[in-house]
Amino acid sequence: MNARVESHVYGGQGTATHANLDQFGTVATLLNDAADYVARTGANWKTINLELGTIRAKAPLCPKLFGKLLTASMGMANTSDSDTTVHVSLNYQLVLQHANERAEEAEMLMKKAQTMAEQLTDAYSLYSEADETARGLFNEKIKNFALEHPRLAGGGLALLMAGSTVIGSILDGKPNLWYLATGSSPLHEGILSALGQKIAGGKDKKKTVRDHMVPDDGTGIRDHMIPDDGTLPHLPNSASGASSGIINDAAGRIADRSAPFTNALHGDKLTVSQIHPKKGIGKTTSIEDTLVNVHDMRLNDVEVGSIAIQKYRRDDGSTAWMVTIPGTDGKTYSPFSWPVNIELMSSDEQERMAADSARMVDEAMRQAGVQPGDPVAMVGHSQGGIVAAVMASDFTDKYNIQHIVTAGSPVANHPIKEGIAVTSIEMNDELVSALDGAPNPSNPDWLTIRGTSQSRFSTNGTEVEGSGNDKSITHGMEYMKAAYQDAKAEGGPALYGHEQHFRQVINGELQETTYWRGRMSYK
Repeated sequence: MNARVESHVYGGQGTATHANLDQFGTVATLLNDAADYVARTGANWKTINLELGTIRAKAPLCPKLFGKLLTASMGMANTSDSDTTVHVSLNYQLVLQHANERAEEAEMLMKKAQTMAEQLTDAYSLYSEADETARGLFNEKIKNFALEHPRLAGGGLALLMAGSTVIGSILDGKPNLWYLATGSSPLHEGILSALGQKIAGGKDKKKTVRDHMVPDDGTGIRDHMIPDDGTLPHLPNSASGASSGIINDAAGRIADRSAPFTNALHGDKLTVSQIHPKKGIGKTTSIEDTLVNVHDMRLNDVEVGSIAIQKYRRDDGSTAWMVTIPGTDGKTYSPFSWPVNIELMSSDEQERMAADSARMVDEAMRQAGVQPGDPVAMVGHSQGGIVAAVMASDFTDKYNIQHIVTAGSPVANHPIKEGIAVTSIEMNDELVSALDGAPNPSNPDWLTIRGTSQSRFSTNGTEVEGSGNDKSITHGMEYMKAAYQDAKAEGGPALYGHEQHFRQVINGELQETTYWRGRMSYK
């Protein structure tokens, strides 16, 4: 019996779904489709006026009518017994009135369907914004409590982890330490944010959620959540978490000390060369395909320290690229070693760009022939997702990156350039994606799918292929794929919009797939 995952969707263009409100998105989509159909029907009714006008103009040429008129003008009677056809004039005025009425009714029905769809969208957008705000405030409370009472916070965290492990192990019938992260998952972002602030030193100077939601002018949350014009604004990215960026400041401080040690350990010279694995990845046509492919890089034993670059010829003759980046491989000679994660998480742009894996992807893209104007989509798991976020933050002067997909990657605080679509998949208790100490921004460009691992005997959600009976780490791509599949099964315009955008970036025939391996050395 495999594990199961149930997903919730946040952010995206104009919509954000939460818990069972996912069905709202599906209904809104159906209503919009119905509105389009009714609009076409109304247009058909309107064209009847023109068609009837044409028919009416041709009426005097009716053979029967023309024959009777000619006979009468000659003073002769029609003596044909076989011709019993009678010419009847159509009441054009009545038909036109009927057509106009039906067209007006169709237009009214279309507007009603569109209004209902918009109201549903606004409703669950508001719920999602409220949920995200509550999560941010909760993280902020946890962070402040941990800073003021570190021993109590540490004791409470240890108690939750121990309790979760004991209960989970009893249910499994044997000890299982993977439950350590499950019971404590709601505290991860707040505790890690507090730890980051301790490492970085000093007080976080960025505005918190409360600063944005309850400003100095005395206005309250509702005043800022629902403006006079009725729109539903997204929170600023810096207000998305308990303390945005403080983790990255801490990572930068650590990287200042760890990078020289890492370079001394395996050298700082990067060599990138093309390889030819026995079995690689398939064609990419959807976000789901990208998740399968980044997993297949590992399943098919493509050499560690390698990425895949696919070249597509689009319908307009232009070239598009898909870059697939696996996660940390733990090898000291690989650009994707463990210490590099810290450099990629730094708040310093130059430090991020100098990270081995970021340099490796940049060089591989150059050698593959990616041109500055070519549309680029990227997918990455774990460290690979952080690299994609760094490319979308710091390499946009060099590459036309339009869409990135991250799986289990802590990227909430990366300064990804406006207009680049981000689709993030995370699990509630994997810990890794919580290392940024904040939830992802909730805005039209950024959509986050959060999977929740279900209890052992639950039948809810989507099955995790190959997970087996025992509780396992949810950071693996098996869980990421299941989380996305569950969200896709629920549907909704936000997820549909990101899928459409991704397809538009590639939108062509696969020309070739090349594989590039990076190696670190002293010289």
